[in-house]
Amino acid sequence: MLAIYTIIYLPFYVAIIGTILWSALCYIKSLLQTTEVYPRLYFKESTLASHLIKKCRLATRQFSPPFWMRNKHIQTFLPFFIPQCSVQFKREYLQLKDRGVVALDWVVNLHLHRKKRRTVLIVIPGLCGTAGGLSKICQYAAKRGFQPVVFNRRGLGNSFLTTPKLQSYGDPSDFRQVIKYINGKYPKALVTCVSYGTGSECLLSYLGEFGSSAQISAGVSVSASFEVAHRTSTKLHGIYDLLFLTLLKRVVWKHAKALTKIIDVPKALKAWTYKQFDEAVFCKMYGYSDLEEFWDRNNPLRDVDDISVPLLFISSEDDPLHSNKNIPLDLFKYYPNFFMLMPKYGGHGGFLDDIAALSWADRVVIDYLEAILEFTMKGYTINYNKSPARSTI
Repeated sequence: MLAIYTIIYLPFYVAIIGTILWSALCYIKSLLQTTEVYPRLYFKESTLASHLIKKCRLATRQFSPPFWMRNKHIQTFLPFFIPQCSVQFKREYLQLKDRGVVALDWVVNLHLHRKKRRTVLIVIPGLCGTAGGLSKICQYAAKRGFQPVVFNRRGLGNSFLTTPKLQSYGDPSDFRQVIKYINGKYPKALVTCVSYGTGSECLLSYLGEFGSSAQISAGVSVSASFEVAHRTSTKLHGIYDLLFLTLLKRVVWKHAKALTKIIDVPKALKAWTYKQFDEAVFCKMYGYSDLEEFWDRNNPLRDVDDISVPLLFISSEDDPLHSNKNIPLDLFKYYPNFFMLMPKYGGHGGFLDDIAALSWADRVVIDYLEAILEFTMKGYTINYNKSPARSTI
């Protein structure tokens, strides 16, 4: 009897199991297929915007990572595990006015396609980043005719510390001396810049403080932190804060002998929040009375009205370190020289659509800088009239 029922219901069972398997295969296939995703573009209409949209296709730059790379945490951490390309850097130490030292890593083993005018690309790494971790963008930029150089802040990038001072997030004084040095070394060169993560706080502070005398032709900021006071992750913040604070405390520990003259090193090493760390290190180091003063003086957008350089910002909607609520999108409706490109995926500084290839964001960076230089060389000028106007999203 059992055998009869098995024979009768066998087609039914086969149909059910087959349907489940087919549905699963169809679902897996849909995940494997990359969907065409266009980033959101925020800008104010202008002659420059029209040129960039046509030249760089900013509004139609597809970013479609495979399904397993769409997770924001995978995008954030994956770049640290991907082998970089072979690029030879020549380190140059620049002594500053206060006898402090910063390190400049120049790309030397790549053939630069000489143009009529040299174009220097200054790359500012993120928190505790190094030139080696930025070798792909340096290699790509050199092949496109740029002279890349990585700017390592005091005590960072495997450099040494000669004074009891670390560069705070929004202090542009060291970077100003670097810009002057590069302009003196290559008097006729055009200078461009790209910054990553916390490196953007240095770039934005510099451009705002020095305005039209910044001596930079164009800039790009990838995964920027717009407010120092909100420098924390939105989800899983404990994990990210733990990782990045560990990196910061590692810097303090490495240079403890020099820093112990002005800060309480043991107290800094016991800090497990950005608030505690900033209070123990930077408030003491720079003589700020409290954290509020520190945040006000280091807000990267404190002098935003004076920024006269065309700037492209690239930030993902799923950045796990910076909430979209803290991005001042009104800036891009008000300033004709500001552009925000915001893809759905990308994490913090990831933007990977292929493990072996250059990141999507880095390809956009070079295309944008070339388009800006072409625009200015043709004799166009940017109208910096900051009156409200219709924006396109």
